[in-house]
Amino acid sequence: MQPLPEAWNVVNCFADNTMAEKDPSLIASCVGMKAKRGTPKHFLWDWICPSRPAYRTYCMNFIRELATQKIAGIRLDSVCFPREGYCDCETCTNSLRESGMDPVDWRVNQIGSFVREVRENIGCSLGLTLEPDPCYGRERFGLDLAVLSEYVDFIVTPLYMDYSIVYWLDILANCFRKKLSKPYFIELYAGHPRAPTKYLASALAVASTYADAIILSTYQASVARSLQRELATDSSIRKFFEERGCENLLEILKGWEKIV
Repeated sequence: MQPLPEAWNVVNCFADNTMAEKDPSLIASCVGMKAKRGTPKHFLWDWICPSRPAYRTYCMNFIRELATQKIAGIRLDSVCFPREGYCDCETCTNSLRESGMDPVDWRVNQIGSFVREVRENIGCSLGLTLEPDPCYGRERFGLDLAVLSEYVDFIVTPLYMDYSIVYWLDILANCFRKKLSKPYFIELYAGHPRAPTKYLASALAVASTYADAIILSTYQASVARSLQRELATDSSIRKFFEERGCENLLEILKGWEKIV
């Protein structure tokens, strides 16, 4: 797949269905249970063990080549262990034993060392998507916010939910904002099935309170254009933003009026 020029290109690292199908031995394990789709754990993707040297090199080579292209930057995605307990494969077990580290600290080191290596091997801007758990990300996924923030230019959390109620969105966004020193981006879901525009407007108003930028994930350009038209031309949404003092969102709508 060719990179999209002049755009931020997202690289899924350890969530790799294709490689998992080619070599199932790479899939992360926990007490005999594989981190793959169709298991009782309900994984959405097949997860490769983050400790495998050959796979890490494979990812690094891909990222290094991508960084030489005319792109805006790279956003790393799926850079973590799949869940608590993973991985207990032979590679992870031996590495943990030889390190003499606490298991949680060892997992943090595995993920942090990968992101650090990416940072050291590319010259373009670098972002990182985190699992949206501001409380136990370190223990569950090996994600230490302080460690990872040293190597990236911004952090993204995908806060996908039913935006008819934005209470939980507010709680999660506030928690991440308090923990992060780097620019913080919130990714809202606007794809298929797409939430009603008035619900998305509520989510945008809440996210704008905490985020340095908001990403609307649509997956298709036509959906994005349709959403831009609805938001920019609906007077009730403009009034909604005005009543809540969302000046930054109103400026964005003004810009969208020129392209819809």
